[in-house]
Amino acid sequence: MTQGPEATPEQSLTTKLVGMLLAFGLTLVGGLGYALIQDLLARRDEAILRTIPDVLVSWREPAAGEVWTLLLVVVPPLLLIPGGFGVRYRQILPSLSPRGRWRMVALAATLVAGGLALEAVVGKPELSLATPFGAAWLQDGKPREHWSWGAATAVGIGCVNAKRDNAREGQHSLNYDVAFPSGREARLIRDTRDLGPLLLRLVEVDQSLRARAIPRFASVDDSCLRHFSQGLKPAEQAALRSLMSR
Repeated sequence: MTQGPEATPEQSLTTKLVGMLLAFGLTLVGGLGYALIQDLLARRDEAILRTIPDVLVSWREPAAGEVWTLLLVVVPPLLLIPGGFGVRYRQILPSLSPRGRWRMVALAATLVAGGLALEAVVGKPELSLATPFGAAWLQDGKPREHWSWGAATAVGIGCVNAKRDNAREGQHSLNYDVAFPSGREARLIRDTRDLGPLLLRLVEVDQSLRARAIPRFASVDDSCLRHFSQGLKPAEQAALRSLMSR
């Protein structure tokens, strides 16, 4: 399947350019397809949440094979196509005949399509949510697991300032996690961009857990609390201190 007659420098360069364009183009198409699927799933989750009353916070649990489906979408074009078109930087495959090259392109496109299909059908992330009564994990809108707050086994709270390896300043981290007998955790604070309203919503859950004397584990730094208190209203600041207190 190697090339027969020796190609001229101009033909060789054109072949390599075509190979690189095909590789990057197919990778881009796969990435856009992956993003589109994620957007459609997010819209589906929003529609599901509108049917459930009293949702305090929601989040998505990534599927176990999500990383692998993403790799299946992105890697094959870059791994299979350039070598077949004569690009020799760390070349894995020999240069192929014109027919062999297009077979390689077809194989890469098939793998990308397969990765997108797996993500759309099999690798869909779970939709998780918390209400004043408990936490639930949904798959395709159907309850997969549900626990009331009374069934919680532990509450883990944290507001820490952990220094990164290559940075002078620390990275502030805030979390409020509720564990259940199955090993599931309702990680109720993930995104801190709209923190104030979220803190007010979680006060009711925190009071319910305290009333049931659920074991509580805390690691809280004053500097971290000051960091996340910036820009919050007084009631939101009070809610933050209450949630992070032992």
